[in-house]
Amino acid sequence: MSTPPLSLLKLLTLATRAVESELNDELRARLPGELRPAHYAVFRYLEPSGSRVGELAEAARMTQQSMGELVSQLEQAGLVRRQVDPRDRRARLVVCTEAGRSALGLAGERITRIEDRIRADVGEAGVRELRRLLVRVTAVLGGQPEPAAASPDA
Repeated sequence: MSTPPLSLLKLLTLATRAVESELNDELRARLPGELRPAHYAVFRYLEPSGSRVGELAEAARMTQQSMGELVSQLEQAGLVRRQVDPRDRRARLVVCTEAGRSALGLAGERITRIEDRIRADVGEAGVRELRRLLVRVTAVLGGQPEPAAASPDA
């Protein structure tokens, strides 16, 4: 009797965890020790000009309280800060500090190396096809990938 194939959800989850684990191994060695994969949700959705905690929470599909706690931890680590929102002086924006921008640069370099490792195994055409299929799956399920995500060169 053969084992049934893993579901797409399981495969996507395993792939995400594998990439995040590779990313986290190096980042933890070079950034504040309290950085955890949960903190990636802040950086994943943080706009370059800043974002409100509520916007980050909604994008990450988590409670405002949970997102606020992650932001506070990153603030204590010196990677983000809160500042007055110039559009609504009653609100606060979460923005990257210089250390946070450096951390994002480091993460970007590490992600490039991870993708290079994948490319070395599956080939350039394989990576392009994987990217195309993931963009297509997102579109089929009603998601909106960023325009750059659809580019075969991205």
